[in-house]
Amino acid sequence: MRAIRLHEFGPATNLVLDDLPDLTPAPGQVRIAVAASGVHLLDTTLRRGEAGGPLPLPRLPTVPGREVAGTVDLTGAGVDEAWRGRRVVAHLGMVPGGYAEQAVTAVESLFVVPERMGFADAVALVGTGRTALGVVETEPPTADDVVLVLSAAGGMGWLLVQ
Repeated sequence: MRAIRLHEFGPATNLVLDDLPDLTPAPGQVRIAVAASGVHLLDTTLRRGEAGGPLPLPRLPTVPGREVAGTVDLTGAGVDEAWRGRRVVAHLGMVPGGYAEQAVTAVESLFVVPERMGFADAVALVGTGRTALGVVETEPPTADDVVLVLSAAGGMGWLLVQ
């Protein structure tokens, strides 16, 4: 498979397209043929070599990215074969690897992507959507609250005004 890897911290020009061995899912995991990968602000911070939030700097070389959408093409032991061929989206969690043609993750991390939704939209929702939902769940607005969303142009703002 092909993957974008970071061999040295720094600017985006340090990202290199490499050929790597195909991934094999472990028991309880699936392999996703990646059609869309999320590029999160945290990914760019880590790429520059700056620790960000809860994530330590990765060991190099690394395949950045934690948000992927695509089709399950291989299942690990103990995973229902019905997952094979399903359109899915997943947040890989603390494990990088999203900037690649393949990604592996636990079956519990998967969300089915409806046919009417594109993979790029699904990957945006699994990243930014989780953040927007976290904001609303952390401080649920009531009917008496006034909530100011400065812009509905970005992902968070767009989701919060829905």
